[in-house]
Amino acid sequence: MTNELNNYLFSVGNEAQNMVDRIMNDYIKNDSRLSEKAKQDNELSWVGLMNNYKACAEEKVLQELIYN
Repeated sequence: MTNELNNYLFSVGNEAQNMVDRIMNDYIKNDSRLSEKAKQDNELSWVGLMNNYKACAEEKVLQELIYN
């Protein structure tokens, strides 16, 4: 056993996490509703928006990296 599968899964996991991080950073830069001021003004709305964007980013990664 050479741990090839484990190494491959680890590299795919890292690549997927990096893709999610990049997409989330793009969302944060491009949406003024995700600013620190917006977070202080309406934290519940900010958290909901972040969760929605994270789910979208993860779905994009699954479609591009995993399913294809």
